Amino acid sequence: MFLRSCRCMDSVAALVALIYLTVLLLSRSSLCNSEEDDEVLGENQLAEFYRKGFFILESVTLKRCATVNGSNVVLDDCERPTRRVLWKWVSRHRLFNLGSSMCLGLNTSDATQPLGMFECDATHLVLWWRCHGNMLYGASEWKVTVSGRLVVVKKNIYHEWQRHNTPKEGPCSHPYEEIHTLLGNAHGYSCVFPFNYNNKWYAECTTEGREDKLHWCATTDRYDQSERWGFCPVKASSCDHFWESNQELSACYQFNLYTILTWSQALATCRAQGGDLLSITSLAEHRYIRDRLANVGAMVWIGLNHLKDGYGWKWSDGAPLSLVNFTTALAAGPLETNMPCGVYNSAYGAQWQSLSCESALPYICKKTPNNTGTVEPLENWQYIPTECADGWWPHNGFCYHVLAEKESGSWKESSRVCGSLGAKLISLRSLSEVEMLLNLLANHSSEVTEVWIGLWKQGSSPGVEWSDGSPVALTLWDQYQPVPNLTDSTLCVKMETEKGNWLLTPCDEQHPAVCRRESQSPVQHRGTWDEGCPAGWKRHGHSCYTVTSHEQTFEDAALGYYCMASLLTVENRFEQAFVNSLLSANGTNSSMNYWIGLKDQEKKGEYRWLPHNGSSLPLTFSNWNKHQPVSAGGCVVMSGGPALGHWEVKDCKSHKASSVCKMSSGHSDAGLPERHIDAYAPCPPGWESHSGLLHCFKVFHDEKVLMKRSWVEADFFCQALGAQLASFQHYEEQVFVKHLLSTMFEGTEGRWFWVGLNKRDPDHPGAWEWSDGSPIVTSFIEDKNEEDDRRDCAVYSDLTNNMMPRPCDAKHEWICKLSRGDKLKKPYWYTEQSQAWVFYRGAEYLLANQPYNWHAVSLACQMMGAHLLSIHSREESQFIKERLQRFSLGHTDWWIGLSFGPPGEEVRWSDKTEIDFQNWADGGLNSDLKKSGTCLSVSSTGKWSVKKCSELHGYVCKRRTVSVVETPQEPHYIGACPEKWLYFGHKCLLLHLPGSPNEGKSWKDAQSICSLFQGSLVAIEDEIEQAYITMLLPGSSVGVWIGLRDEDTMKWTNGKPVSYTNWSPVEPKSYPTQDDWLSGAADEPLCTVLSNNHNFHLTGKWYDEKCSENGYGFVCQKPQDTSKPPTHSYHHPLPDNIEYRSSTYKVVSGNMSWYDAMHMCIENDSELVSITDAYHQAFLTVLVNRLDGPHWIGLYSQDVRTFCFALLCECLLCDTVDM
Repeated sequence: MFLRSCRCMDSVAALVALIYLTVLLLSRSSLCNSEEDDEVLGENQLAEFYRKGFFILESVTLKRCATVNGSNVVLDDCERPTRRVLWKWVSRHRLFNLGSSMCLGLNTSDATQPLGMFECDATHLVLWWRCHGNMLYGASEWKVTVSGRLVVVKKNIYHEWQRHNTPKEGPCSHPYEEIHTLLGNAHGYSCVFPFNYNNKWYAECTTEGREDKLHWCATTDRYDQSERWGFCPVKASSCDHFWESNQELSACYQFNLYTILTWSQALATCRAQGGDLLSITSLAEHRYIRDRLANVGAMVWIGLNHLKDGYGWKWSDGAPLSLVNFTTALAAGPLETNMPCGVYNSAYGAQWQSLSCESALPYICKKTPNNTGTVEPLENWQYIPTECADGWWPHNGFCYHVLAEKESGSWKESSRVCGSLGAKLISLRSLSEVEMLLNLLANHSSEVTEVWIGLWKQGSSPGVEWSDGSPVALTLWDQYQPVPNLTDSTLCVKMETEKGNWLLTPCDEQHPAVCRRESQSPVQHRGTWDEGCPAGWKRHGHSCYTVTSHEQTFEDAALGYYCMASLLTVENRFEQAFVNSLLSANGTNSSMNYWIGLKDQEKKGEYRWLPHNGSSLPLTFSNWNKHQPVSAGGCVVMSGGPALGHWEVKDCKSHKASSVCKMSSGHSDAGLPERHIDAYAPCPPGWESHSGLLHCFKVFHDEKVLMKRSWVEADFFCQALGAQLASFQHYEEQVFVKHLLSTMFEGTEGRWFWVGLNKRDPDHPGAWEWSDGSPIVTSFIEDKNEEDDRRDCAVYSDLTNNMMPRPCDAKHEWICKLSRGDKLKKPYWYTEQSQAWVFYRGAEYLLANQPYNWHAVSLACQMMGAHLLSIHSREESQFIKERLQRFSLGHTDWWIGLSFGPPGEEVRWSDKTEIDFQNWADGGLNSDLKKSGTCLSVSSTGKWSVKKCSELHGYVCKRRTVSVVETPQEPHYIGACPEKWLYFGHKCLLLHLPGSPNEGKSWKDAQSICSLFQGSLVAIEDEIEQAYITMLLPGSSVGVWIGLRDEDTMKWTNGKPVSYTNWSPVEPKSYPTQDDWLSGAADEPLCTVLSNNHNFHLTGKWYDEKCSENGYGFVCQKPQDTSKPPTHSYHHPLPDNIEYRSSTYKVVSGNMSWYDAMHMCIENDSELVSITDAYHQAFLTVLVNRLDGPHWIGLYSQDVRTFCFALLCECLLCDTVDM
């Protein structure tokens, strides 16, 4: 017993000692962490944190920085930075602090001061933040501001913040970018930052816990709870991890077959590893991919795309698209059908097909080790003096000759003529040769618009080739090229002379051509190269260029001490490509950047070239990096990193960089001519402009068109008219459009209009560009934290005078732009306006200056469905005055719709409206003027006066029925549907849901039944039709056949192209195991089922099933019978109360906040709607589409992390209390 007691005492002592030691270690660890957090960071440490996305948040006015002190945030000295002063944007718009490992948030239950630092996964708190300019705000309009030394939030005080040590960059100027994972068990889901692993928060990928030191992340807040993770893509030139090498092809490949991403997400993930989406440039490579996917029936993303306006199909890595025989299954009109991204379909003959870029698919990456990317070798641009015979153009060792218009012939005839001259049709192997050819043609004749070049496709050959045997190293296909309807006949390539793009066309067309031959004189000594330039400088065109190695501020660089010349100006894409090659040859790296002569000279946000010799070049070209230009008042550098040559804004006084210098060579080489626009040419009827503007604008709004459109659809609409989506090349254009919109619509209307601003071009990822190629002169996007990988297009509002990023497939109104003097194209579906009717706040107005008497013009207005003008407000009067002053050179009068009849007769406007506004000249209307036979006119001053009705004046008509400018592109005629068939748009639909298994049908039987009714299985055209069918399915768990099968997944059985898909991400039911799927167990044809059983596939999703399987329902469609009137109208007014599945819905219209909507529902003894299943979601989708505008639902979140419906959340709380 004693011994036992002693042992017990020893154990207790040991335990106490162990606890003491643990506490000591923990306290020492905590002390070490505290010391680390309070350590002042050195310049190199700080630069590394900046590179990782951390920043210091500085008060603009107080010049002090936000630092964490316990659970509070205080202002402190910016010049002694510790980890507690470093912030970073992380997932879900949260702000993470490095030193505290906590997130800035709002405890909305604390009414006095809700701001504080909280655990980043805390519930019942609001942790998201947004920016408006340099203001930081959170939920309920709480704005981050300062009280004394404390950082607080208030609702009615504005405070500006900026990133310390930047040119006034706002807090949101560099938004968070998602990272999608590789392998692991997350199936490509994006990293969640910060994530907690082993009780530590990580705001970036880590190697912790891995012996192989590969970077990984969790895809949930706490790894230890979910254990969902994946590897992070890391940029490397080698193919060591996650890649399959192919020695024969000198490339490596990554097959991400169990991950589904959008095209842009897949592209970003490939590029984050130093690769790109797959390009296929040879038959050997095509065979390798075909064999690698032989047993995998998959559709995967590749780098093929048609995303840049005005250009055709191309590979995202810049490789030449020469295998044109494989492009035959691409969409003929990728802009019309919105299918501009390419897929490789191993399940359908290894074809290249096109699809909407927002679809989610597996993908293949490709990497070519030691590849320099799209930067051409500097040797391609090398200036070499060359001598040629008369009539031949010299260029770098070769001579070129244009066969004039009178010598126009077929491709073969032109090739023969070139041969007779000792030359061949020109081959183009680099951008420098394309620039040379455009210069040659522009200075040869302005009449030449297309010329033959030496590229052709012989018979059944799989690709194009140069007739002189040169390798195809470059392709520049024009819009919609190469054409998908290729045949086995021989085709030849012509080049258009505006942009230098190529078109595949029949060889018997008649065109001029360009011949090329080597110079007969030997190439002169290298010492004569770069003639006219100082030693060490490089010549391009008529200018000389050099790169300085000495770093200095912009102000010093602009003085030219090291340059001895001006800072660089860039006039076009060819000069930019040359400078990229120059920088690459100088050994640039990611830590280097170079001043150019671009600056916001007036500090208003508009960037211009520095003046030289008293004059300044206009900004005709821009090449901004992503999220740029980031702020106003800065100066511009070119990046030397992975985004080589792209422009970034830096602080003019503190940032130091090398420089690119430019001077004249003294030679006057012919350059690309500038396009001339006639500033005095009139606009087409219905288009608007202002004196001094070179372009005309037209607003296509809801009242004038059949439907709102996506960005791509709106872009196609403008191009079909010969116009473009609107761009703002100067601030004056933006001011004009703002005034135009504010005049047309009520100031309280929140309308958004598509303009040409977008960041869809994969050559400039994340960089905003105008679709018409205009330069970006200022930062248009106010809140960059609203950007994400889906908000790639921009809308404009006159209320905010700002752009807002939006998903490109959202539906909006739009604005087109046309250069003065350009002719308007007239597609068959466009209703031409012969008269210039002008829209103003719900009505249209026509001003006609032909002089007639009052009764004649009154009749003329009525024949156009209008009346003479009635005026009902001061605003309408001002609008009329402005329009009249545009027409009038002096004081003129115009008839309006008031006349005086016999005494005692009531005086009203001619359109029968009340007289509720008057604007008389000379003090008003007296009784002497109210004589029978007198009528009213309005002058260009806006004042009214009485005239004899027989006088001759111009007139103004007004009509309330607004004319529509388009007719349906595919005329759909409305008629009747048979009994038991349902009306949907221009279709009749028949739904069959079997009551028992033996009533189900196979796909073939279903199609036969539909055929008996002169119809076919349904072809679902968009998400609204998909939702309409889904809302009809409750009450059964049986899926329904639709009109798609694996013989041709790009066409419906009725021959219509597939423009919308809704595939399930789950593996097809036909292949229950992975081994079966990979081995391609069955060859039986597959047909498509729309799911109605959530246990197997999400309700409404499509999946493949054996066509012979019985037991399924089906949906037929047929055109409506136009010989009979419809018994139902899809466009009838909605009732006040709508029943669906034992629920009653009431629509409340109007502009209100979410809280206002919630209270309004409560007052009506109801709740904001909760969506409990896919059927109600589908019903509400159809309903809101009918309402044509967004409506509040009951979904809300207190922390932007967890969302729930207001009614259901309250019930959950009630249940918890009861327990």
